[in-house]
Amino acid sequence: MQTNQSLDRSLAWAGLLFNAAGLPWLVQLLTSGGSMGAANWAVGLSAILPTLVLGVVASAALVKGRSWGRVVAIVALSLSLAVTLSYGVVWLVLVSLARPLMATGLGVLVVVELLLLIYWCLPKPWWRSGAR
Repeated sequence: MQTNQSLDRSLAWAGLLFNAAGLPWLVQLLTSGGSMGAANWAVGLSAILPTLVLGVVASAALVKGRSWGRVVAIVALSLSLAVTLSYGVVWLVLVSLARPLMATGLGVLVVVELLLLIYWCLPKPWWRSGAR
């Protein structure tokens, strides 16, 4: 197994674990209520749930070695980045709970999502793919 394929497989497994772990977190977010209860329901069901489902599908496809998994991963990461930026800014403005820590975590999450998006958007090297 080549280095690039090994990294692809490792990232796919990590994505599968994180997206699967995100589903119970979403249930906790939806049942938490509070001052952001209506916003949590609206954003959770319309944006976070599709992002997590797309992430699970993309990661499972990449673990199985399906080539279309890269495209679905790009779509899932793009949607995740859009949701993280928009909902994160709203959360930072409206909720004062641990704002500095939340801002730092949000910044790290955005950078990680952006780096993963760039990685999956890079073309596979033609000299390593075996097909010409």
